[in-house]
Amino acid sequence: MEIIPDIRKLKPSATLAINELVIKKRERGEKIYHMGFGESPFPVQERVKKALCQNADKKYYAPTQGYISLRKQIVLFYKEVLNLKFKAKQVIVALGSKSLIFHSISALDGSLLLPTPSWVSYQHQAYLTHKKVIYIQTSPQSSYLLTPSLLLASIEKTHLDLSRQKILLLNYPCNPTGQSYSKKQLQDLVPILRKNNIIVISDEIYSLISYNNQRHHSIAEFYPEGTIITGGFSKDRSLGGYRLGVLLLPKRNDDVKRSILSIISEIWSSASSPIQYAAIEAYRPDEEMLGHIGTCTRIHQMMTNYVYERLKGAGISCLPPKGGFYLFPDWNDKKRALEKLKITTSKKLAKFLLKNYNVATLPGSEFGLPRKHLSLRLSTVDYDGRLVLDEFKQKSLDIDKNKVDFIHKFAPNLVEACDLLTEFTVSLVSDDG
Repeated sequence: MEIIPDIRKLKPSATLAINELVIKKRERGEKIYHMGFGESPFPVQERVKKALCQNADKKYYAPTQGYISLRKQIVLFYKEVLNLKFKAKQVIVALGSKSLIFHSISALDGSLLLPTPSWVSYQHQAYLTHKKVIYIQTSPQSSYLLTPSLLLASIEKTHLDLSRQKILLLNYPCNPTGQSYSKKQLQDLVPILRKNNIIVISDEIYSLISYNNQRHHSIAEFYPEGTIITGGFSKDRSLGGYRLGVLLLPKRNDDVKRSILSIISEIWSSASSPIQYAAIEAYRPDEEMLGHIGTCTRIHQMMTNYVYERLKGAGISCLPPKGGFYLFPDWNDKKRALEKLKITTSKKLAKFLLKNYNVATLPGSEFGLPRKHLSLRLSTVDYDGRLVLDEFKQKSLDIDKNKVDFIHKFAPNLVEACDLLTEFTVSLVSDDG
């Protein structure tokens, strides 16, 4: 069978591929430290599980846009938790936020402005829709965030027609960097967005996993007429396999909504009915649900900060995390020592660590950085989420006083992975010295 040449060049998602590889290795009895895949490990809340069971008989096709009862619940959730005001008619429910991002890119006209490093699927989704992608490479000096000067420079450098619509894809807290935007940083971007006819697709799937009790600000607060928000409960409520995402449209954008719904109706019809009924419970902004999200976020922060401190202690360059459960260290200052091991790209670095240290990571090149930028994305969720959550709920005050002992006892894979990354990095310094 002949394959379309452009599709033949496409590879499976790097994040899913590394997860499947680790699963196979572990099934063969190999000891692998899994820092390559970001899936929140905590159990399904009992009331969500109960709602799913009680609605298992809901076997009929749902409306393409999603059940009105769920959409109203989502509107209430966003108002209560993030102070964003929408109406149910502005909400679309889908098979995961990934598909909604793809459908939005497909429906909207214009080139895609993509700050890098960025999540692996964005560039490939644009490729599938034949969109021109304009990469905007950020740097550690700006915390890998898009700045007004970088945005303006990319527009001027590529000679984009200012009158034509363009699309900017933002993700924060960011996968892969763990960084996020402040209120002012978002506000500073808005005049440029308005002046240059730029529509924002704002992927805020990690919005509620923000550290130090910092309130997440959506760019939709400051640019409501030009922002499409995508989100869901896969990360903060640990329900990735439920495959349900949410899209929030600006007011008076019926053409965009109609176009996205038309795409949905022709491809996958609607999200699963039983899952939608379970989602109504997951989107109740009550004390129990918000308390659960808050507790899980505290654990994510504790685990990710532990890994960050271990990296920093080993002399590895890395920014302190602001949210999510990722870190984005680099070994660029150790290029000479790495060259002696024939490690000249981030992909070779990731392969070397997997082969010689059994640590699974993802190379920075998968996230849009140059091949020779020696960065890796590390995920910090390789532990038994149920065990950790139960223990944390019972002894949180004691754990807060002695986090390291708790992590050593209940997250040994993270500890050992840090030991191995330290051993590898120290060996580089010794060899180079």
